[in-house]
Amino acid sequence: MEPGSNTGKEIIEARDWSDLQMDLISLITKKLCDLPNFTRFRTVCKTWSSAPPSSCPPQFPWLLEWQGEEPFTLVLNREQKFYSLSSGETGKISIDECHCGKEFRGPCQGYLILLQRQGESSGISLFNPLTKDEISLPPLPFGLHWPVYTNINQTGKEVVVVDQDLFKPGEKGKLGYHHADNNEWIHVEGEFRNCCYSYGMFFSTKTGRETEVYNVTTKKMLHKVPSPEGEIESQGSSVSASVYLVESSEGILRVSWYMDWHKGKVEESVFHIHRLDIHGAKGHPCWVKISSIDDRMIFLDEFNGFSINAKPFTGFQGNCIYFLHHWLQKLHRYDIKSGTFETVPCPFEECTWFVPSLEQLSSSGPAVVTDVPEKVMKVEESAKDAGVEYSAPKHGKIAGC
Repeated sequence: MEPGSNTGKEIIEARDWSDLQMDLISLITKKLCDLPNFTRFRTVCKTWSSAPPSSCPPQFPWLLEWQGEEPFTLVLNREQKFYSLSSGETGKISIDECHCGKEFRGPCQGYLILLQRQGESSGISLFNPLTKDEISLPPLPFGLHWPVYTNINQTGKEVVVVDQDLFKPGEKGKLGYHHADNNEWIHVEGEFRNCCYSYGMFFSTKTGRETEVYNVTTKKMLHKVPSPEGEIESQGSSVSASVYLVESSEGILRVSWYMDWHKGKVEESVFHIHRLDIHGAKGHPCWVKISSIDDRMIFLDEFNGFSINAKPFTGFQGNCIYFLHHWLQKLHRYDIKSGTFETVPCPFEECTWFVPSLEQLSSSGPAVVTDVPEKVMKVEESAKDAGVEYSAPKHGKIAGC
């Protein structure tokens, strides 16, 4: 602009964002809780990609599509489809040929459990489809049926696998516990259903029955917790009761979902939530009914559940349950405070939860992988393009729910 001229417009000088200070880049990356956006940010320039975050930002769960030839068989495809609830985008993860066709289970803190049936035993490994990190474990001392409960703690050093054969109700379940410092599995048998593991303690329960609490390292049963008072009996009726044990910041939660499948209306189903009081009255553990889980969000699939804190995720609110079921073929959200149900947009009919992670395990502990090659993860299309109505979350809810 020449001196004395006045066009009424402000001239904005070009800014070289590649010289952004490293501490500011780190602050930005910590806010990117959707992995596709995190990846895009890191690939803008070499400076941005070379700024290592001190820790991987928490990621909102994805939905992984599965299309097994047999019922409830989850098999890895060459391009494994995923759907991000936080961005409303559908994408693909490239899977190496050597892993294609392998059975997998989740959700497990960023890792999938890969299974390879070997007669009376089962080969097993931990596999991060994003970083390609794989950790082989000793063969399981038992075969696997359906469903399989799996749990990996955040350090990746503890793995729990439980075999539950629903087609043989009288047969005992089998629990395998593996610690990275040992070469063998600790093997425990019991009537295991609806399982949960937390800090060395294993919890198992059945609808309308007590919850058994085990110390996995000593194989000893520590407690039998009576079922909650007023629990709905479903025997002899069309009402189906699904019970989940879920670890949360408040301890172990018992989530009971009652659905009348003859009516087929999710809106008429009921959730009851109890928290385990391990000390209880007079030192006896008991279930205490609660009306809120505060900032927590619970995610349920066919047989398992987990919870996360809603605070890091802009546009999402806590005190709710996201649940999917094979027979429903839709994803639903239950608002605990209002007692209302909403259908959540999802392009898949059959899927399971997966918590994406860029952490890679090594002998020195978890390390963050900051560069995810484009060939590994590709965001192909928005949910809108996939035929699903979606817009940005509003007021803590998924718009269109």
